[in-house]
Amino acid sequence: MEFPMSLTIRARLTLYFTAIFGTIVAVLAIGCYLFIRRDLYSKLDAALQVQVQVTATSASHELVEHAQEASGDADIQSVLNAQTQSGLAHTQILVRQGSRNVAYKRSGLRMPDIRTIPLDDTKSTDTYQGVRIARGEIAVPEFHTAYQIYSAESLDETRAQLWQVKREMMLFVPLGLALAAWAGYLIARRSLAPLKELTDRIGGITTAGLGERVPVQHREDEIGRLASSFNGLLDRLEQAFNLQRRFMADASHELRTPITVALTATQATTSDPLRTPEDSYEALHTVEEQMMRLRRIVTDMLFLSQADACSLQVFPTDMYLDDAVAGASRAAQTLARVRNQILIVESLPEARCIGDQDLLRQAVLVLLDNAVKFTPEGGTIQIGIRSRDDHWVCYVIDSGVGIPPEAERRIFDRFFRAVQPAGSKAPGAGLGLAIAQSIIEAHHGTLTLVGSRPGRTEFELSVPAITSAEGSRSAQANFLAVKI
Repeated sequence: MEFPMSLTIRARLTLYFTAIFGTIVAVLAIGCYLFIRRDLYSKLDAALQVQVQVTATSASHELVEHAQEASGDADIQSVLNAQTQSGLAHTQILVRQGSRNVAYKRSGLRMPDIRTIPLDDTKSTDTYQGVRIARGEIAVPEFHTAYQIYSAESLDETRAQLWQVKREMMLFVPLGLALAAWAGYLIARRSLAPLKELTDRIGGITTAGLGERVPVQHREDEIGRLASSFNGLLDRLEQAFNLQRRFMADASHELRTPITVALTATQATTSDPLRTPEDSYEALHTVEEQMMRLRRIVTDMLFLSQADACSLQVFPTDMYLDDAVAGASRAAQTLARVRNQILIVESLPEARCIGDQDLLRQAVLVLLDNAVKFTPEGGTIQIGIRSRDDHWVCYVIDSGVGIPPEAERRIFDRFFRAVQPAGSKAPGAGLGLAIAQSIIEAHHGTLTLVGSRPGRTEFELSVPAITSAEGSRSAQANFLAVKI
């Protein structure tokens, strides 16, 4: 049974309860009526059969004293007349021999005369024209014959009793349904009261009040689990909103700095009446540097936004991770040489994997670039590849200043730059590790900080490995399926 979805849950629960309870009541009422009807008819049939047996017994006693059949008719009639004075006054009794009526007793009530009713096909009990008829037989061996005894009684009293039962049912069944509907409403109202309170509390929560939580009274029931799940959702939303606010604040700061520097250089130059061509060239050089920095920040932000929207352009192929590491190492070698650092490229085994070589090279270059930035002049940087389980692991180790312990959990946050012991922030916009992590996650791998202390910082980048052509095709198919 379906009800319109426009109805409230309370109304639907009430209707469901009323329909189910009403069906049960209707079935019980019909069952009771049929039981009462059967009982009344059974009692009436039993009474009529008793009258047949009483008449048969009395007639048998009278007939044994007579030698002729005709002389016994009067005695049978006398037996019936005697029953008129007994408790059988409302019953018609007819004794027949074949088609001949031998004796008859009328009823004290108005009812059809059974002598006018065709009785030849009468069963042990039968109904005809509102009259209930019972049939019996008495054999008389002396006369070589048998008599049929019929007792009949009107069904008016039985039907009146049944009609009384119907009237009571027609009164009490609707009353029971009304009570069931009221009880269903109260039950639904009481059961849904916590849900209404939960809805009201949820309706009052705004983005400015994500710290609020809905009360959880019974954690084991359905509403309690719903409230707990909603509180968990609020926790995630609050965390996401906080990250977004911090991201917007940091992004605004990072974007404002190059714009401010470029604008200041331009205004200072244009407002100086004694400026020289060298001053103008210096201002333009400053503007160029800041615009390059601004373009780099915007490009990195666009890359991260594409990764968040699952629209990062990845072109996976069967490739070798060692080629990507070698390419990134060559690019980082120039940076290390400027700072008199030693970049050691350790063993690079053939590391087959499925991925985008350009993006993986970019992720490795981020780690090398950070290592160059945080390693003092004359320091050492190591990079290599090793196999672990079914993954290829690229490790980058530097002898730099290390990451402060309180900053380790945030190094992959966007625009986060750790404050170094000297008090200065790390160079750059703080997007490199976030970009590298997005790239590795798009390749179903992991980027982790293994450990950091003054003099040693180690990062690990791992991607799934393949060892056969069949595995290569399977991995590539799965990868593309995920990306699509």
